[in-house]
Amino acid sequence: MIKDHPFADGHHLTWELTGFGTDDRIEVSASLTREQFIRVRHLFPLGADAWMLAGEYPVPPGIWGPLREILGITAFREGIDYFLGARQDLPDGRLRRPAPGADPLPGPIPPS
Repeated sequence: MIKDHPFADGHHLTWELTGFGTDDRIEVSASLTREQFIRVRHLFPLGADAWMLAGEYPVPPGIWGPLREILGITAFREGIDYFLGARQDLPDGRLRRPAPGADPLPGPIPPS
C-alpha cells in the first residue's frame, strides 16, 4: 500500500531499458513494469537506491543473459550501451513537481 509518497516501493514508476549506439542515438527502448523490475533488480548493485529512482543505471554485458531469461528481452547486441532508469507513471499522466524549496520526497499522492 502506498503510504505518504506516490513513488514509495516503486509504485507509479515504469522502468525504461534504453540502448545507445556509438553515435549516441537510441537503438533500443523497452519499458518494464514494476513486477518485471522486481524480478531483475537483484542483478544491479543498487545499495540504498533499491528502486532506481535517480538517474540511469548501466546494464553491463555480464547481466544480459539473466535479463534475457527473466524478461524475454532479446535486444542485447555488442556495440550498444544499455541503461535502465525509472520515470514516473502517474494515473492522470501529469508530472509530479514538488514546490520550490520543498523536500521532493515526502508528500501525498497527487489526485487522479
